[in-house]
Amino acid sequence: MSEQITVERLERALAACAYVMVLDGPKLAPIFNRLERELEAVRETEDTVARAKRLLETYRARPPRLSLTQPTAEVARS
Repeated sequence: MSEQITVERLERALAACAYVMVLDGPKLAPIFNRLERELEAVRETEDTVARAKRLLETYRARPPRLSLTQPTAEVARS
Protein backbone atom coordinates (compact mmCIF):
# COMPACT_ATOMS: atom_id res chain seq x y z
CA MET A 1 0.00 0.00 0.00
CA SER A 2 3.02 2.24 -0.38
CA GLU A 3 2.02 5.19 -2.53
CA GLN A 4 4.51 7.25 -4.47
CA ILE A 5 5.91 10.29 -2.69
CA THR A 6 4.83 13.36 -4.64
CA VAL A 7 5.17 17.10 -4.19
CA GLU A 8 1.44 17.30 -3.50
CA ARG A 9 1.53 14.65 -0.76
CA LEU A 10 4.52 16.27 0.91
CA GLU A 11 2.88 19.71 0.75
CA ARG A 12 -0.28 18.33 2.38
CA ALA A 13 1.74 16.62 5.10
CA LEU A 14 3.74 19.80 5.68
CA ALA A 15 0.53 21.85 5.97
CA ALA A 16 -0.98 19.35 8.41
CA CYS A 17 2.19 19.37 10.48
CA ALA A 18 2.25 23.18 10.48
CA TYR A 19 -1.37 23.25 11.64
CA VAL A 20 -0.64 20.93 14.57
CA MET A 21 2.49 22.91 15.46
CA VAL A 22 0.50 26.15 15.62
CA LEU A 23 -2.01 24.49 17.95
CA ASP A 24 0.33 22.44 20.14
CA GLY A 25 3.73 24.08 19.94
CA PRO A 26 7.05 23.01 18.46
CA LYS A 27 6.92 19.31 19.40
CA LEU A 28 6.63 18.37 15.73
CA ALA A 29 9.42 20.69 14.58
CA PRO A 30 11.76 17.79 13.69
CA ILE A 31 9.06 16.22 11.51
CA PHE A 32 8.28 19.60 9.95
CA ASN A 33 11.97 20.11 9.14
CA ARG A 34 12.23 16.62 7.67
CA LEU A 35 9.18 17.18 5.47
CA GLU A 36 10.67 20.45 4.22
CA ARG A 37 13.91 18.66 3.29
CA GLU A 38 12.04 15.83 1.58
CA LEU A 39 9.92 18.31 -0.37
CA GLU A 40 13.01 20.19 -1.55
CA ALA A 41 14.67 16.93 -2.62
CA VAL A 42 11.63 15.83 -4.65
CA ARG A 43 11.37 19.25 -6.31
CA GLU A 44 15.08 19.20 -7.13
CA THR A 45 14.77 15.75 -8.68
CA GLU A 46 11.76 16.85 -10.73
CA ASP A 47 13.68 19.93 -11.90
CA THR A 48 16.63 17.77 -12.92
CA VAL A 49 14.39 15.42 -14.92
CA ALA A 50 12.68 18.40 -16.58
CA ARG A 51 16.06 19.86 -17.53
CA ALA A 52 17.14 16.52 -18.97
CA LYS A 53 13.94 16.32 -21.05
CA ARG A 54 14.47 19.85 -22.38
CA LEU A 55 18.04 18.98 -23.32
CA LEU A 56 16.87 15.94 -25.26
CA GLU A 57 14.18 17.97 -27.03
CA THR A 58 16.74 20.53 -28.21
CA TYR A 59 19.12 17.74 -29.18
CA ARG A 60 16.44 16.09 -31.34
CA ALA A 61 15.75 19.42 -33.05
CA ARG A 62 19.33 19.65 -34.31
CA PRO A 63 20.12 18.52 -37.84
CA PRO A 64 21.71 15.07 -37.92
CA ARG A 65 25.48 14.89 -38.05
CA LEU A 66 27.17 13.89 -41.25
CA SER A 67 27.89 10.20 -40.97
CA LEU A 68 31.05 8.98 -42.67
CA THR A 69 31.31 5.32 -43.51
CA GLN A 70 34.47 3.29 -43.31
CA PRO A 71 36.43 3.32 -46.59
CA THR A 72 36.21 0.15 -48.63
CA ALA A 73 39.19 -1.62 -50.15
CA GLU A 74 38.36 -0.12 -53.57
CA VAL A 75 38.39 3.43 -52.27
CA ALA A 76 41.61 2.83 -50.35
CA ARG A 77 43.44 1.74 -53.56
CA SER A 78 42.56 4.90 -55.49
